[in-house]
Amino acid sequence: MVRPALGHDPFHYTHLTVSASFVDTAPVPTPGTPYLQSGRLFPPSIEGHSGLNRSTVKQMGAILEELKVPKEPLPSRRCCDLYDGVRKDALTLLILQKMVLRKEAELD
Repeated sequence: MVRPALGHDPFHYTHLTVSASFVDTAPVPTPGTPYLQSGRLFPPSIEGHSGLNRSTVKQMGAILEELKVPKEPLPSRRCCDLYDGVRKDALTLLILQKMVLRKEAELD
């Protein structure tokens, strides 16, 4: 099985973009300075990230609601890690679906 190079893998690129949008809004831990895990519950940044816009973030919220994920889970490290993972996966799914629709439209 031949795998595409990482630069041409749409999943890898999309996942990196989505992860970067979460890094922009997450608090930066520094030694000796505590921070609240609840600071990680903010929606991802949509500024300057391809494929991310308000409607995509709204659709992510609808997916989370459909999966019965609480809007504000208990802000422990483990819960925030899982919450971020589910949000990243939902955004990646939405962006890849949009890419597929665009490619199918090009073929028609």
